[in-house]
Amino acid sequence: MVVTSTISPSVKIGLQLLGVWPGVHSTVYWLIYIPYILIVQYFQYLYVFSHFNLSELSNLVDSLPPTLNYTLTILKLVSVWIHRRVIHEIVVAVDDDWRECIDVDNQLYIMRIKANISHFCSNAMLTFCVFAGILYLLGNYGITLFAENDNDTLRELPVKIQFPFEADKSPIFELLVVVLSLQLMLNGLIIAILNGFIFSLVLHVSGQIDIICEEFKIISKKIQLHESFAFKLGMLIERHNKVILFAENIENFVSSIALMQVVSNTSVISCLGFIVVISLSNEDGAFMLLKVISPYIALLMEIFLFCFAGEYLSHKSKTIADAAYDSLWYNMPLNRSKIIAFIIMRSQTRLTITAGKIISLSLESFASILRASVSYISVFYALS
Repeated sequence: MVVTSTISPSVKIGLQLLGVWPGVHSTVYWLIYIPYILIVQYFQYLYVFSHFNLSELSNLVDSLPPTLNYTLTILKLVSVWIHRRVIHEIVVAVDDDWRECIDVDNQLYIMRIKANISHFCSNAMLTFCVFAGILYLLGNYGITLFAENDNDTLRELPVKIQFPFEADKSPIFELLVVVLSLQLMLNGLIIAILNGFIFSLVLHVSGQIDIICEEFKIISKKIQLHESFAFKLGMLIERHNKVILFAENIENFVSSIALMQVVSNTSVISCLGFIVVISLSNEDGAFMLLKVISPYIALLMEIFLFCFAGEYLSHKSKTIADAAYDSLWYNMPLNRSKIIAFIIMRSQTRLTITAGKIISLSLESFASILRASVSYISVFYALS
């Protein structure tokens, strides 16, 4: 199949179901899913507050990750819905960029490389989320199956939740297991779709930056042909402005999501890390370890993805200034070389992705999040 977009078909279908793809309206999905997940959240927090004491610290920490993860999903969906116009502009810009490069072989080659990486990473995220969800459910099932006393009171639902009725009796228990398991998998897929979309946008803008850098390498050949050279330089400036606008739209869309992601993941990684520590020291902790290790890795990969995307975009934006400086600007007419100087000056202001416009996402930020998470794990372990 010929690649014609940086956004993979699986991510596109997911965004269509979320109702934020241009020309697609999916209000039925919102009317069904949002009230349902809000009801589940109410009973989840009911469980958290009823077990909020130090004597049940392990149980409390075990209940927090899925609860906070569901809350994060709700907040992400609300943010996506609020910024749906920005998303529409981004998607339209992606299509316009592909139409512009479709007849230029070297540009099309660059964009297809980025698109192939984007499609692979998006599909890998979706696959891993499904795999992590299955392992989480299997670990939960193993804990229930190999419990010391085989009675209904020890049967556990896929997530820690407290209903105002007896939920451990058949067939209500089996029905709740199926519904909550499907909800758990669906929640993971939504997160993977949004993360895949964000990563695809960063790869797309990096492809456009690579095209600008490639054009700078050959622009010196046009110096003697003044009309052609001026036209080429004008096209580069226009493309650079589009890249800046595209990156600003990404920042407007991602900034609030990234802030929620950093705060939530720091807390959840700490909780899951604490569970991993106590599972290693527990003789019967193998199934608990199986239950949490995949979500733990998934969350680490998720926050790493955001930080890597910010670092990668910042690094790629700097290459424009390097490519402009490496061109034969000193052989150009004075008025043209001044334009190159302005491009270099503008490119020195790096394109970034921030968390709530507070901190720039980078690999250094990722290391800081890990340090904070380890500190919280130590506190939990000392209190247990």
